[in-house]
Amino acid sequence: MIRLFLAGALAIPALASLAAPLDVPHARVELVAAQDSIRPGQPLLVALRIEHEAGWHTYWKNPGDSGMPTRIAWSLPKGFAAGPILWPVPERIPVGPLTNIGYHGETLLLTEITTPKTFAADVPSRIEAKAEWLICKEICLPGGATLSLDVPAGAGTPDARWAQKLRDARAAVPQPLQGWKVTAKPSTDHIVLHLEPPGGVQHQLGSLVFHPDDAEIVDYPSPQTLVHEDTGSYRLELTAAPTFKGNIAALSGLLVADAGLDPSGKVSAATISAAWPGGAPTARASAPAAAIDAQQISAAARGTDADRLGLALALTFAFLGGLVLNLMPCVFPVVSIKVLGFVEQAHGSARRLRAHGLTFAAGIVVCFWIVAGSLIALRASGQALGWGYQLQSPPIVAGLATLFFVLGLNLSGVFEWGLKLQTAAGNAPDRGGLRGAFFAGLLATVVAAPCTAPFMGAALGYALTQPALQAMVVFTALAIGMAAPYVALSFQPKLVRWLPRPGRWMETFKQVLAFPLYLTAVWLVWVLGEQLGIGAAARLLAALVLVAAALWAWNRFLAPAHGPRRAVALVAVVALLAAAALFGWPAGEPRTATADASGRWTPYSDAALQTERANGRAVFVDFTAAWCVTCQVNKRLVLESDAVRRAFADHGVVRMRADWTNRDAHITAALARLGRNGVPVYAVYSTTGDGAPELLPELLTSDIVVRALERAAAGGS
Repeated sequence: MIRLFLAGALAIPALASLAAPLDVPHARVELVAAQDSIRPGQPLLVALRIEHEAGWHTYWKNPGDSGMPTRIAWSLPKGFAAGPILWPVPERIPVGPLTNIGYHGETLLLTEITTPKTFAADVPSRIEAKAEWLICKEICLPGGATLSLDVPAGAGTPDARWAQKLRDARAAVPQPLQGWKVTAKPSTDHIVLHLEPPGGVQHQLGSLVFHPDDAEIVDYPSPQTLVHEDTGSYRLELTAAPTFKGNIAALSGLLVADAGLDPSGKVSAATISAAWPGGAPTARASAPAAAIDAQQISAAARGTDADRLGLALALTFAFLGGLVLNLMPCVFPVVSIKVLGFVEQAHGSARRLRAHGLTFAAGIVVCFWIVAGSLIALRASGQALGWGYQLQSPPIVAGLATLFFVLGLNLSGVFEWGLKLQTAAGNAPDRGGLRGAFFAGLLATVVAAPCTAPFMGAALGYALTQPALQAMVVFTALAIGMAAPYVALSFQPKLVRWLPRPGRWMETFKQVLAFPLYLTAVWLVWVLGEQLGIGAAARLLAALVLVAAALWAWNRFLAPAHGPRRAVALVAVVALLAAAALFGWPAGEPRTATADASGRWTPYSDAALQTERANGRAVFVDFTAAWCVTCQVNKRLVLESDAVRRAFADHGVVRMRADWTNRDAHITAALARLGRNGVPVYAVYSTTGDGAPELLPELLTSDIVVRALERAAAGGS
């Protein structure tokens, strides 16, 4: 498993050097330029080229009813600067009852890069772009890739392959509408755009479609009616979104016509910005990043936290999230390993105690690097993964269950592997237990990190939208936050020396600490049952019995035996372990999410959510997983409490559960739209409002949920 993670982590720099077309799920992507050399001081036109598989599409900057716009993060040489994406004209894409806005076929997302007046001519300038998108057909898959181009200095020679195509695409990018007078006003449940052409010019528009820049303004599936008035002007009637409250300063967007918007008939698309009567800037436009309340990051009202965070704020949140992670229920399964190490070193030298704390911290940091690096690399290759992906793999869950069971047997005294290995190595003990401390840090992170803590969710959402280096810096801050209490404790020997002196009590204490490890193994067996069914859980339990028999036989017969007796014992141990491996290997198809037996919770889907909201009902979505201990604690203590059940019933709130126990690209994409990459996440959609849900904290109380349900039922007020 470690080799797999290391391979993924080491793949990051390799991905950064891709220049040739890259095949990703349902598309081919590449970075192309209009010139094969750069003239210093002159702009360079580049494009992310996406060639969609037939039937699949990606999204415009406003995706419509659902979806996520493509994002590009640039890494450029010193003195270079990239402008925004120059969006080509999109199309309306009906998907069941929804209408999205996006692209099929070949799409060129252009960006103009300014260059310095001078730079080294003998060293090609590397232009690197990290792109992320959502590609959809019947299902949606998040995708991404890191692409690069090496372009030398020169005379700005056009690239014969792409120059004309990129120039044509640049010329087709919509520009502001010229000469027309455009006004906007509300009319009952409609929005009316009035367009008056330049004086003395006759225009014949057969059809006209408006794509707003911002979401939740128009109802996308509803028809847009164009009326040609006697005065020669036009009136475009748009159905307002049910959640639109008119809190905008201007109505901006893109007009697309079937005939020209200019006398020549060549311009068929143009941008507009029409003043809105009595309008005021929206909360989204006026709220700066600094206004985010760190105490209530999960309840940021509009937009995703990942969009608002800068690197400095993300690092702060990551450190605080790692610190708070130590208080989350996810950490409890490995508390035995942490406590035992400090107890064993409590009355040793201060130097050894500090070394123990630092080594434990190093294990945490290294494991975060391995897991996060693998996640970044795998997402860049187009796989739909989120934080906690390692426990979405049944083989890893089964392996961890076996490991914790074996560690418990070791603490219980069924076998003493550590002592035997030290004796075999010439009685050279692990001085200060440093290997054990490092291993404990690794294990703590593998099991504890999949759940998210307060502050941590926003930091993760930011990290996974950034270039690899910045993302790893954020994950490092998260690891340092998690390790900080143990380092602080190891540098304060006076605190740990309050513990009793070593004695026979320590052996009893060690055996007592085995039971939390057994409970961890039970939890992981249950997770496997949730993933593959009760049959898989039973097979794993039988495998654990065989492992216990093998370890007992090792300790009882193999160590003291010699000659033929030792050979027989060794064969028996190997046979037991082989049988355990074969019998306990997870088999079966992943289970699909179903409604609970009472019918109170229904499985989440985008379509079901949109249907309930269209019917004017508030919706509570629980993004959860069986391997997330915090999720299960919140479920048992809060979501299934009498007070919360009554609130759901009294306010008529629909309950949906997005079960992320197994890998699910649909749920991964839904989390990404909320700026999250891990669970738990609790999203509360009101009966009205602008469509953005209220996100509740990772640690719930009944009062928090009840008040959120009251607000949702009242329309988010």
